[in-house]
Amino acid sequence: MAPNPVLEIDGLSTSVGGLTILDGVSFSIGDGEVVGVVGESGSGKSMTALSTMRLLPASVGVTSGRILFEGVDLLGRSETEMRRIRGDRIAMIFQEPMSSLNPVLTIGEQIVETLAWHRGMDRARARRRAIELLDLVEIPAAAKRISDYPHQLSGGMRQRVMIAIALACEPKLLIADEPTTALDVTVQAQVLDLLRGLRQELAMSVMLITHDLGVVAEFADRVVVLYAGRVAETGPVKALFREPAHPYTRGLLASIPPLDGPLAKPRPIPGSVPALVDMPAGCRFHPRCAIAAGRCTATQPPFVPLDRSHEAACWLAGPGGTP
Repeated sequence: MAPNPVLEIDGLSTSVGGLTILDGVSFSIGDGEVVGVVGESGSGKSMTALSTMRLLPASVGVTSGRILFEGVDLLGRSETEMRRIRGDRIAMIFQEPMSSLNPVLTIGEQIVETLAWHRGMDRARARRRAIELLDLVEIPAAAKRISDYPHQLSGGMRQRVMIAIALACEPKLLIADEPTTALDVTVQAQVLDLLRGLRQELAMSVMLITHDLGVVAEFADRVVVLYAGRVAETGPVKALFREPAHPYTRGLLASIPPLDGPLAKPRPIPGSVPALVDMPAGCRFHPRCAIAAGRCTATQPPFVPLDRSHEAACWLAGPGGTP
């Protein structure tokens, strides 16, 4: 568990139509800490974020577990209470800013609405604060651009507006769901630099959801590796990148395009994440694992502690591990 946890996800399971999506997911985020949640598409990353925000589709239900934010279980909060928490104490940056921003409202109006709802500001004061926020996220000529509509901005500028809205009430926890996926490399670096500075300035915790391990290596303090709705491995960034213990984590790292010469090639993991209707028994990764054998195919592995804060759910992890 993280020291002084702001968020504790404890044994979280969700399902749709009797099929399990998340299966006993547990991790925590400490005060001021950035935790990267990584994995392929279908691993459960976004479902974890939506569960935390209590924004699950109507067809998806939480079947067990707790989501403790500042010591209080969000699963026990009413929808009215959650509307007050969302955008205030917990904020989220979604993957696609163009679909998340309201196309018929100016960017200024969208920030003003957030401040009026959560902070009770009058419109004049909220507008002044909105300009300050646009300055904070480095939108040029903020006092002029505040009257722009989303379609008048580039993808990078729209993402900055999403960050400004998310930070309007200085949240304790920011959930960033693939915040740089749709951006080119240069803009990605700018957005990450911006988030890094704002995290320090506002002393907030961050759940960074991404499939990009390079982003995690640069920005996160700890990593949670998800596979097919379960946690495969978790640990500090440096330890996990230096000595990955789970075969899936090693596969993810091996699939990163290397920078050590033109002859070196990434090694993609064969196969794909299993469908909900076809989840394998035992370790869910075993059909794609080159070293799986014996109980890997039959029994779900326990978490093996590798050091004080690094553990992996693998029968072969740690000294003396055998299938």
